[in-house]
Amino acid sequence: MSELCSLNTDDIDLETLNIRVREGKGGKYGIALMSPQCSDILKSYLEMRPSLEIDGQQPLFYTEYGNRWKRYEVSRLFQLYKKKAGINKPGGAHVFARHTVASLMLKNGSDLLTIKEILRHKSIESSMRYLHLTDDTKRAKYNKFLRL
Repeated sequence: MSELCSLNTDDIDLETLNIRVREGKGGKYGIALMSPQCSDILKSYLEMRPSLEIDGQQPLFYTEYGNRWKRYEVSRLFQLYKKKAGINKPGGAHVFARHTVASLMLKNGSDLLTIKEILRHKSIESSMRYLHLTDDTKRAKYNKFLRL
């Protein structure tokens, strides 16, 4: 959430589908990837919203009061819209943005090293905490890889 709240418009490259993370977890610099669909949505968003400068920077997301979003505000909004959508599973924005991404990538056949790099973790052990397999995935992998 902190990374999201601190993004500036010049951190987003809609052509290469990259997001520059200046002060990520542990103060690390990194590149996050985005999908073409995300790029299209951000392009529309940037075209409709007025630009705003705060402390010499142009935040990507800001409140209607002209402030950067705070981490707790995004978390609260996430919970509100999750409830409105009828999603009763536990977990907040962090679970959605990190755990779900890792689990979906694993389900779709990604290797752990790729997941580790995309999540920008130092070790695979850190990435493994984010991985959750469904029973269907376990069954599919069992059937695919356990052959005599």
